[in-house]
Amino acid sequence: MTDSARAYFASFRDLAGDPARRAREFAGKVREDLRTGTEGLRGHGSRTVTDIGRLIRAEFETGLARAGLATQADLDDLNLRLEHSEDQIRELRIRLAEAEARAAAPQSTRTASSDEEDA
Repeated sequence: MTDSARAYFASFRDLAGDPARRAREFAGKVREDLRTGTEGLRGHGSRTVTDIGRLIRAEFETGLARAGLATQADLDDLNLRLEHSEDQIRELRIRLAEAEARAAAPQSTRTASSDEEDA
C-alpha cells in the first residue's frame, strides 16, 4: 500500500513538472527571505533595547549626580580603590611578619648563647 501511494504521489509530481518546481523554488526563496528578515528584525530589536537601557541608565545617573548621590561608576571606583588598599594592607602584614621573624631569630640565638655561658 505504501509503495503504491508513493508511486501515485510521484506520478502527480511528475505531471505538475516545471510549475511545481518553480513553486517549490519560489517557496524556498520566500522562506529564506522571511528567515533573514526575522533575524534582522530580532537583531535590530535587541540593539534598540540595549540603547534604550543605556540612555535610561545615563539619565538616572545624571539625576543622582544632581542630587549629590553616588552613582554606580562612583561605587565601582570606590570598590576598586578598596580592593587595592586591602591588597596593600595584606602585603604590609606579610612584610611585618617577616621582619618580626627576622628580628626574633637573632635574639633567640643570643639568648641561647648567653644561657650556655651562664651554665
